[in-house]
Amino acid sequence: EADVAATDFLRRLFDFRPARPQSVPAGLHHFFRVGDGALTRFHLRVEPDGHGLLIANASLAARLSPAGVLIAHGILSGQADETILRALGLTFRGVGRYDQERDLTQVRALITNLSLPGDESPVLNLDDAAWVESPRQLIAPLNADAPLAPPERLRPLIARLWEVGIPHLTLSVPEAPDAGQLAQAVERAEDTGLICGVRGRASDLAAEGLLPALAQAGVDHVNVFYASDQAERHDRLFGAGDQAAARALIEQARALGVYPVAEIPLVEATLPRLAETLADLRALEIRDVSVFAIAEVVETPDDAVGADSLPQAAALVEEAAQASQVRFIWQPPVRRNPALTLADQARRGPRCSSDYSARVEADGQVFPPRGPRQSAGNLLTDRWDVIWGHPAFRRYRERLGAPTRCAQCPGLLPARARRLGGGGLR
Repeated sequence: EADVAATDFLRRLFDFRPARPQSVPAGLHHFFRVGDGALTRFHLRVEPDGHGLLIANASLAARLSPAGVLIAHGILSGQADETILRALGLTFRGVGRYDQERDLTQVRALITNLSLPGDESPVLNLDDAAWVESPRQLIAPLNADAPLAPPERLRPLIARLWEVGIPHLTLSVPEAPDAGQLAQAVERAEDTGLICGVRGRASDLAAEGLLPALAQAGVDHVNVFYASDQAERHDRLFGAGDQAAARALIEQARALGVYPVAEIPLVEATLPRLAETLADLRALEIRDVSVFAIAEVVETPDDAVGADSLPQAAALVEEAAQASQVRFIWQPPVRRNPALTLADQARRGPRCSSDYSARVEADGQVFPPRGPRQSAGNLLTDRWDVIWGHPAFRRYRERLGAPTRCAQCPGLLPARARRLGGGGLR
């Protein structure tokens, strides 16, 4: 009994109990960092398995291991080095002090590098296969696509996107948009902390004073439809004079410091001129192009691309992009809707920006990027874990994690993000 009492005394005196390992909660964490007179906006998104993604000013990003996440969170939270090292030692057993200090130095250098001015192109391809070495558990999609709506409807949606951990919002702009509503929506998204871009026809985005207002609100990128280098082919889908408006909009966006992205609808009429179109966009100094196919099982002349032609079309896109030296981003294809004209369907654009996106309607309904248009729930009224666990999303995530290459498919090259780092940290 004396020995037991002595042991209890020593435990109380010296606290021999092992400390609890520390971890960063899954979700989206937002930071501001000032260096050399410049303000850098950081998003640190942490997945349930501890891995994370660090985004700086919506333009540069790095994937982080669980140790890298813990270090980055500590640095951006203003913790002392010794506090961070102590947390590493408690959380990752068997890692020596030298390795811990080296990792701390690497992450600090990474954060400094991401803070440096330079390439201002937004990170548009977070679902790139070059980023994701193996399927990982995600807390939510990486991007949400939503239509423009009145402020009273968009405000709660934007708040919920931030709450569930979706860092990027792309707004679809209708014909003759309400300029005030659009600028307010962008400003609300940016003030909340989201990366925000807009997508639409040049004829609508070129309304007097609209783009300067969006730039003032902080929009990160503007995606404009650009179907062909030949004006008559483009205008057949997007309206008379729209191609000329698109060229002018690209120049205006660049002058305002807004990053322009071209979106090409892949249909029978645009496919033959794809190489020339990409070269034309390169001459306009466009560096990022998004491509979405409007396809159907039965190939129709001057209409949708036939399903059997998609592999060849994909190979053509890859070859043309390499030749013109532009980065291309694959968007989920759209099935041809016979109830709409091809022009109407092209103007609606893709359902989502990528395979790691979700479609969120103004009423809160959430849809996966591909497959039947089946709602997985309501963002405004349902718990996110219920929506994310819905069979529509669960089946889709299973398809994303499954091998998709085959000997008959073209060796599609993934689009590349601007600067990557941090992947080697434990």
